[in-house]
This record gives sequence, C-alpha cells and structure tokens, in this order.
Amino acid sequence: MKHELPKLQNTPIIPTDHFPTRMQCFVFRNWEMIAPAVLARVLGCDEETVLALAGEMGLPTQPDVDPDWLEKGYITIIRANWHLCTYEQIAELLGWDTDRLAYTLREDDFLSVKLGNFKPDVPPVAYAPLTEEQKEATQEIRRVVRAAFEELPHHPAKPFDFAPVFATVGCYPETASDKPARFENRIVYSYCALYGDTFADRRLLDASFPDELLRAYRSLGVTGVWTQAVLYTLVPYPFAPSMSEGYETRQAGMRYLVEKLAKYGLKLFLYMNEPRAMPLSFYEEYPHLRGHIKEAEGYAALCVSTPEVRDYLYNGSKQLNEAVPGLGGYLTITASENLTNCYSHATKETCTCPRCRERMPSDVIADVNRLLYEGAKEANPDIALLAWNWAWNGREPEMTHHVIDKMPRGIAAMNVSEEAVKKNIGGVETSVIDYSISVEGPGDYALDTWAYAHKTGHPAYAKLQLGVTWEISTVPCVAAYEKTWRHLSGIVEKGDVDGIMLGWTLGGFPSPTLRLAQCFYEKNDRLPTFDELCAAMFPDGDTPALVHAFHLLSEAYDAYPFHISTAYNGTQQVGSSNLLYPEKTGYHATMTGIPYDDIDGWRAIFPREVYVDQLKQLSDGWHEGTLALESAARISDDCHLTAPVRWTKAADCHFRSMYNQCIFVLRREEGVIDTAIAAEEAALAEELLMLSAEDPTIGYESANHYFYHRNHLLEKLLNCDHIIRTY
Repeated sequence: MKHELPKLQNTPIIPTDHFPTRMQCFVFRNWEMIAPAVLARVLGCDEETVLALAGEMGLPTQPDVDPDWLEKGYITIIRANWHLCTYEQIAELLGWDTDRLAYTLREDDFLSVKLGNFKPDVPPVAYAPLTEEQKEATQEIRRVVRAAFEELPHHPAKPFDFAPVFATVGCYPETASDKPARFENRIVYSYCALYGDTFADRRLLDASFPDELLRAYRSLGVTGVWTQAVLYTLVPYPFAPSMSEGYETRQAGMRYLVEKLAKYGLKLFLYMNEPRAMPLSFYEEYPHLRGHIKEAEGYAALCVSTPEVRDYLYNGSKQLNEAVPGLGGYLTITASENLTNCYSHATKETCTCPRCRERMPSDVIADVNRLLYEGAKEANPDIALLAWNWAWNGREPEMTHHVIDKMPRGIAAMNVSEEAVKKNIGGVETSVIDYSISVEGPGDYALDTWAYAHKTGHPAYAKLQLGVTWEISTVPCVAAYEKTWRHLSGIVEKGDVDGIMLGWTLGGFPSPTLRLAQCFYEKNDRLPTFDELCAAMFPDGDTPALVHAFHLLSEAYDAYPFHISTAYNGTQQVGSSNLLYPEKTGYHATMTGIPYDDIDGWRAIFPREVYVDQLKQLSDGWHEGTLALESAARISDDCHLTAPVRWTKAADCHFRSMYNQCIFVLRREEGVIDTAIAAEEAALAEELLMLSAEDPTIGYESANHYFYHRNHLLEKLLNCDHIIRTY
C-alpha cells in the first residue's frame, strides 16, 4: 500500500542570502553528513566539483562523513533540506524511495506535522558554475568559517557518541536497600531510541538500548523502558497481510530486547496507539470497517465497533504476548496522537461513524483498552496496561470516571501530574495540558483521577516530565531541581500513586534529575529536604553553594511563559541556530520543528510585550543562576556536576536567543534591522558551537535527532555576518 506524501504548496522560497547560491547552501548544510558523491548526484555534477565548492567555503576538503547520520540523524537531514530540495532529492540523499519517505513523515512521531504538514514546492537544487561576483562573495564565507574552525578543538565530540557519557555522567554507585519501594514501575524512554523499523534490526536495537545506558538506568532505580509499537507490523494483519511482512523478524528482535533488558532488571513497555487508521483507498475492499473519516488527511478510523476489528485487537495482542514472553506491559493513548478509534479525534457531535455515533465515547475508549489488555493477559498473566487519559477530558462530562468504570480493574489509570494546573504569568492565566517543569503539579485533575482509580480498584499512575520538556529539549536536563523536588514531594504527599512514567520521548537521559527522583523511591518516615537531595546528587560538591545556585535557576525558570503552544512553537529547541530574517518569511512556526520568524506563533496566548518581558526575566535570572553554578562547581571535577554546568550554560544561550529573536522581529517591524542583535546572536552561536564540540548531547533529542549541529551553527555565523555587513 502506497503512503501519501504531504501536499506540495506554492509558498515563498526561504531566502538564503548569506550564501551566493542555493547549491552552496545545500552543500554546506549537508557537509560530512552526506557523502560528496551523493551530493554530486543530487546536484547533477561530479564529486570533484562538490569537493571544490566545499573547499572554497572553508569546509574540510577531506570530509569525515559519519554514516550514523543516515541511520540516527535522518530527521536532521530532512529538516535541513525541506526548503532546498524536492521530495525526490531528499529521498536520494537518504538512499530511500519516496514511499519510505512518506511512511517516515507520517509515522515517525508526526514528522510531517513538525514540518508544517505540507512541503514547499521548491525547484530542484542544481549545480551551476559560480560567476566571478559569486566567487568573490564566497571568500567572505571562507573567512568566517575558517576563523570558527580555528577556535574548535582538534578532536570534537562525535555526534551520537553517547555511550561514554552514559558510562560516566549517567552512572551512579548502585546501592541495595531493604526498605519498601515506592512506585512499582518507574518507566523511562531511552534517551537515544530510534523510531522506524527498529525491532527488525538488532544493530538498531543495540544502538537504541546500549548496555551503558541500561546500566545507568539500573543504577538510578528505573524499572522499565518504553518504546513505540505498531501492532500490524508485529503480528499478522488480517485485512492486508502484506503490511505485516517481516513480523516474525520483529518478534525475534523484540524477544532479544526483552532478554537484554532483563539482564539489567528492566521490563519492556510498548506504546500502543491502536487500531491505526488506514487510507481511504484501503476501504474500497473493506467498506464495512470504515469508521470516522478525516477527509482532509485522506484517512479513516478502523472502527472498533465492528466484530472484525475487535477480534484483531484481542487476538493480535494475545499473539504478540505468546510470541514475546515477558513483556512488561502497554501504555495506551486512545483519544489523541494518531487517528485510531472513531472517537480518537472526534466528539459525540463530530463523529461521522454511524455505529459509534450510537455509543458513548467512553464505551469505545474503554473497549480499546479492554481488548488489548484481555488479549495480552490470556498469554501473559503479569501484563500491565497503563491507560493514559490524554485528551479524554472533554469528550463527555466526567469521561475519565466513565472510562475507568468500564475497564477491567487490572488496568491502571494514568494522568499527567501537572495537567489542568493554572498559573498567572505576567497577568495572563495559563493552564497546563502536559510538558511543564515550570508549572508544578500535581493538579486537582490528576489527584481526582488517581483517587477515583483507587476507589474503584484500579492502579493509579502519574505521568511526569522530569529531565526536560518541550520548554527546552536540546540539553539532557534543566537544573530547575527545586521545582522538581516540590513536584515529587506533592505527588507523594497528596497523590499516593502506584507507579510513574518519568517522561515522554524527551527527558530520558540518566541525569541528576533522575538521581533526584530516585531519592523518593524508598518509603521513609519523611521526605528528603532539598538540601539533603543536593548532597545526595552531588556528594563531593559545596552543598550550600549548590542549593543557592539551583534556587536561582528554579526561580528564573518560574518566569517561563508556558502554554502548550509556546512549548511546541517557540524557538527554544533550535536556540541560536535559528536564522535571522531581514524580511518576513510568511511561514508559521511548526510543532517542535521550524520556528521561522513567527513571533505570534511563538507567544501563543501571551501579548507580545508580556511574552518578551517573561523571556527577559527568564534569561536574566537563568544567567545569574548559571554564573552561581559555575562558581559553586569550580572546585569539583566530578562529571556528575561539571556536565550539568555545561548543559546549564547551553540553556543560557537558548534562553537569551529566544529573547533576542523576539527583539529582532519587533525591531524589523519598525523598519530597523538590528545589527547589535545579530552580533550577539553570533556570539551565542559561537558559544554553543564550543559547548556542543565538548558534549554530543547538546542539540540532540531522540524524536527529532539533532535540532542543530556544527554546520547549522556555522551557518548562523554566516547569516549574522551577512546582516552586519549588509545593514
């Protein structure tokens, strides 16, 4: 079955005026990620010509092409070329066909949405000889690039080389305890897990779940690791068997992973978002299975109210657990993410399925969880299912209670701890859906869910976001530890949950934040104070000085202008690598994708002046805390402390750049191109360039790969230099 590519749209071409030609921009962005011979094929020239183009721009003429980019960094490549290349050219860069590209854009954690859900209809990038004027302009590029290379270490950190960091920064001494444990399951997402067909390739499994990381998780009291799963790829699909091709290999890979995790006392949990919707063409053969239709996307739900789909969920879950003994469990999202059941993206009023319209949404949601659970339990009596109530609220009054009532008692109800917490920020009231450290939980909605679950005989789980959130995801953790301490204390004191999910696809680095959380895993007579936590996290540090620094950082983080849309659409992920645009692009910021220059998309519900003022408070306060942390850590050579200092400095660059970019856009609207901002942005990009050369974790997040790497930061230097010279 062919997968559909996002639609092409005739939109403005993003200017790359800091390069004399688009082909030079193309070579620059892909250098040492893609082999020169492949770049030459795409451009329609020979390899020697590409090497000459790179050399003229000051790039290494003997490139050290890292093959990891094609397996572990393909999202970075796609994003970098989205506005430069055609679909066919992007596929050729990756060594794919366009059908695989289409599948990846849809299934790889909403990659197409992160790119705007459409593709700019750009002309193919192609080679043309440089004119004399273009050659002269290229000398300016060479000057900036060579100056930057002179400052970089001779042996910078290798992208994706996380294992040494896990083995040092991530590992803590393991201790045994005879005290009762709090939280039966403590589940995390692997920091470097890959999407795609990972179960089919043991190399990718080992890359996604390296021993060094698993050893670190064990040392931090983690008991489970979760990863994505699509049911029809793991068991025979009764409706279109060809879609299950290779399922036996994937089952073998899953068994391998279950056994590998078990060596470290870890269980495997599968994120199940089922049943997956199918293209409308699928229903030409199976019209009776078609449920709620989303015409705009060309997909329809596979209706759970039909006997065939119910049998598929039950039997598929049973078959999977028979084939893979020892699975820890499932976690499900049933009312959001991908289109699945007929009420996953619809309400009672908007549902177009004639069968499900006659049922309550809670009936259908409960059915999905029940069928998966009961099918699995027939083969695996110890299976756990965590039914995440993401987006249940609002489908019908008190829907969370209704769904809990209709599910078997063994199914746990999971709620985002900080969900529905309200906070006044700069005179604007915001409310949390998910992904906040700056707004602390637990909230009343979560507490009610957990209490009702216990009242009706169900386990209760808290979904947390401990290391980082979409408030900033490109460092391993944010050092607002005091806020995390208060949040965890509140859960223990008020919520009494049975287990915790430590984060979504981000936040899985074995960081001091997980060490902080570990201090809550034993049932003691009292909860630890923050001073005691700091001493436990950094036993060789100056505890009073560290407590002071972390207090400053937590107070600064409290100023974060949080709303789910600011978290998704702001510039915080790409930081100083985001280009400055002297003219308005006209593009809207995308979800954790490309922020462009869309200040109104960045600010969401906040008036411009409030958003900018909050960023100023965040940036100024974080910088003060960063200096205090550097001072407190100066006498220590403990990597558990020196690494967080580096990450805090990187976050300092990001937060200042968020503020700078707003000021640049506002000044541009007044008719002024602020070259002072461009100069400061260049300095921040240079600092990030140095920090990321020391640490491969900076700029990385598993579901987005590298938001930026060396070439992107070098391009920002060219961008700023061009603005300063031109304006």
